[in-house]
Amino acid sequence: MAFHDTLIYEPAACENQQNSMRFNNLKKQRLVRGFCIAVLATIIFAFVVSCGKKSNPTLKSFEKPEPVRAVKVEHRGNEMIVSWPYPSSARQALKGFIVEKAEDTGGTAPEFKKIAVLSPAASQYADDRFSSGKKYLYKVRPVNSREVSGDDSPVVSAAPAGLPARPQGLAYRITDDTVEIYWQKGPGRLFYNIYKSDIKDKIQPTPLNSAPLKEPFFKDAINPSASFYYHVKALLGTDIVDEGLPSDTLVLGPEAFVPAGPSGLNFVPTPSKVFLLWKEAPESWVKGYRIYRKRSGEDSFLLIGDSVAPAFNDREPLTRKTFYYVTALGPVKESAPSNSVEADPLVED
Repeated sequence: MAFHDTLIYEPAACENQQNSMRFNNLKKQRLVRGFCIAVLATIIFAFVVSCGKKSNPTLKSFEKPEPVRAVKVEHRGNEMIVSWPYPSSARQALKGFIVEKAEDTGGTAPEFKKIAVLSPAASQYADDRFSSGKKYLYKVRPVNSREVSGDDSPVVSAAPAGLPARPQGLAYRITDDTVEIYWQKGPGRLFYNIYKSDIKDKIQPTPLNSAPLKEPFFKDAINPSASFYYHVKALLGTDIVDEGLPSDTLVLGPEAFVPAGPSGLNFVPTPSKVFLLWKEAPESWVKGYRIYRKRSGEDSFLLIGDSVAPAFNDREPLTRKTFYYVTALGPVKESAPSNSVEADPLVED
């Protein structure tokens, strides 16, 4: 009977187990479905909240941008430099600037052609397609991000002349507190600009001189701590400058600053030391002095000390005939020797 009972009730147990599994699966499905719905609702809510309350529609971006109110053209070397000011606050809404050019034949209306499309940050354009003796017209207009163009700037005309020759014979002379730069004067009525850079083969856009130089001469401040590179350009001084090509490079480095030899060396002997003094170097860039000594019987002078002032104490007793000289020390090199002095041992009375 036990065997038959087992056979009778086993199918029922299996059915109960399957029903339980179905219930559990259904429960899991409902939980997953509820979770997905909750996540989707959260995403939709976040999207709606992030959108926020929309602002009122505006036509500001469709308005014409502020026009360029002034344009300047300068003929420098092989380029016509077209430049213009523009408010920085108004640049933010721009897509860029359009530069147009026409040849002025003096007859029919000029036919302007687009020669450049520039970024909103641009303030100038270098045009290298022109010929001396012809007259050109330039204008600039802004374009905003909606492709709306502003009004044209005023038209500026430029008639580039033939360039003056490169200046020749550039040289320098170092004085006590300045550097004097000079060169050969060119033919005709010329002016000059001088440029200085601390990078080799790079010419700065702005000259040292605040106004064109009438003479081939310029004084620059002393700076013996680094190398500097000078160039000079001749110009005609017209309304558009007409500045020529640069001269050869003049290099001025720390090794060029060699002071003159000190003068007026004298001494005061005592039984225990020799006090030396001399005239102060006139050069403002002298770093100090070196003192050399040679005693009787020695083959050569030896360096015995340095001094930042024009005086020195040799604390070695003066026991035999002794010779001294001093040099001035520049940034790299020292001067020629001063006059030498001869000190004899003191003789007791």
